[in-house]
Amino acid sequence: MAPKIGLKTDNIFYEGEDNLNFDVLEITTKDPKFTFNIKKVLKIKEYLKGKDVSMHTQTSRIFSCNVHKVPSFNEAELNVLKAEIIVSKILGIKELIFHLKQEKLTKKEKSILKGILLFAKKKNVELIYESNQNLIASTCLDVLASFPKLQYTLDLGHLNTSIGNKTLGMDLNEFIDKIKNRVIYVHAHNNNGLEDEHKSLEKGTLDWKSVLDKLDLSKIRKILMEVRTAEDILNTKKLLEDYFNKQIKKDVEEISKKIKRSSAIRFNEI
Repeated sequence: MAPKIGLKTDNIFYEGEDNLNFDVLEITTKDPKFTFNIKKVLKIKEYLKGKDVSMHTQTSRIFSCNVHKVPSFNEAELNVLKAEIIVSKILGIKELIFHLKQEKLTKKEKSILKGILLFAKKKNVELIYESNQNLIASTCLDVLASFPKLQYTLDLGHLNTSIGNKTLGMDLNEFIDKIKNRVIYVHAHNNNGLEDEHKSLEKGTLDWKSVLDKLDLSKIRKILMEVRTAEDILNTKKLLEDYFNKQIKKDVEEISKKIKRSSAIRFNEI
């Protein structure tokens, strides 16, 4: 079964062509239509009824304020994340994607994050970790090792810039092999390998098909398109649909071959 294909949007009330309407969405509280006003939140809840929705935090790199020597900002940033968890609970959203600082977390920061993960669990909201642009493999793997139940969002655009700017620090195949059992979301877009351009999958240097080929697609719940124009949305959607249709056909053919081999063995045993 193929993952659900959806759209990440900064405009919850996106009004475009009919064929740009999606039942699978990833929204963010930095959306100008989204305010921490209970009437607005309830209006959004009514609008999103029947859609499969996740949320992306508006915070950027939690704990990075410690690197910039402004530790007092931790409280503000974590309170924003807690507010988003509460709003997600009200809206019926089960999954919230968040980012951490580029550097490895300290022991104290891991302890604080553990508390946030517990807070989210009590609200029945799953926090899903996503690396930043120019991701560092060792940082990502340290987070996943420190929190064995934490799942991961693989951002194809960020992966490509980390290769182009040489920040990944690990062979691509080795990295994918180490994370593939934790990847449940994919952010789909492409770029020139240096800048996070958020272009359609065919407009970039990443061989995105080979990356998807290496993942365990049975574990992936959603692929969210992170592109910026109607044309790129439609192009990326078609590319993903074509890719998964071929994968399904390939799986069916493989199952058919196994059935035939099994039937031949049983026949020879008679």
